[in-house]
Amino acid sequence: MKRDRHAEIVQAHRKRSARYRRVFDSTVRRIDLALLVREMREAAGLSQEELAKRARTTQSVIARLEDAEYEGQSLRMLERIAAACGVGLKLHAEKQPAWDREVVLV
Repeated sequence: MKRDRHAEIVQAHRKRSARYRRVFDSTVRRIDLALLVREMREAAGLSQEELAKRARTTQSVIARLEDAEYEGQSLRMLERIAAACGVGLKLHAEKQPAWDREVVLV
């Protein structure tokens, strides 16, 4: 029940406030990126330290990338992590009504 009420409140705020929508959407994107990095690492059966070695970085960088509050992700680092995990990475861009492009990165 609480989750339904929460969703209603969020939707009401999203409808009323462009600023709330921007902040909310930005937060969701950061959470999605953090989860993506963690899921790639776990699917590859790697610890943060092992992934860091394969991606030529440090464990603390991997930990930051898996933190949903971190805002410093770079495409180059995401490519290195995907490659180190043996995962394909695609960049998808679209603009409505009819523009849609996808590029395979790794």
